[in-house]
Amino acid sequence: MNRRNFIQKSCATCIGLTGMGFLLQSCSTSLPVFTAQVNKKIMTIPVSKFQELKTNLLLLRNNSLEYDILLVKNNDGYKALSMECTHQSASLTPTTTKIICSAHGSQFDLNGNVIKEPALTPLHQYKTVIQNQSITIFLS
Repeated sequence: MNRRNFIQKSCATCIGLTGMGFLLQSCSTSLPVFTAQVNKKIMTIPVSKFQELKTNLLLLRNNSLEYDILLVKNNDGYKALSMECTHQSASLTPTTTKIICSAHGSQFDLNGNVIKEPALTPLHQYKTVIQNQSITIFLS
């Protein structure tokens, strides 16, 4: 095997293993997904979904939205974070401990703060209000 072939095969193996690490890390902690309705840029989710699914994290999805929303239940209430990376607008993968961008390796905590660059800006957070046993998320 010549030097060029060796380097090509070595690089392909490294890239494959790195990609597999991201895949295993994100797949091993899959979160419940809730398909939520959007009406006039408002999304409403029953508070009972958290108790029903026994989780503090819920991934919200709607076909009209380009990116999912991660709804995080914490001691202060609920936080709704856009799953769009602030580095170059790639989709993010939430885990039970952090949020990962597999495109360039940025990482965010569950409050949306950057914990690993290249992203420099926190995730976009939507305003949330609790009304009548429902969590209302304002998407504008």
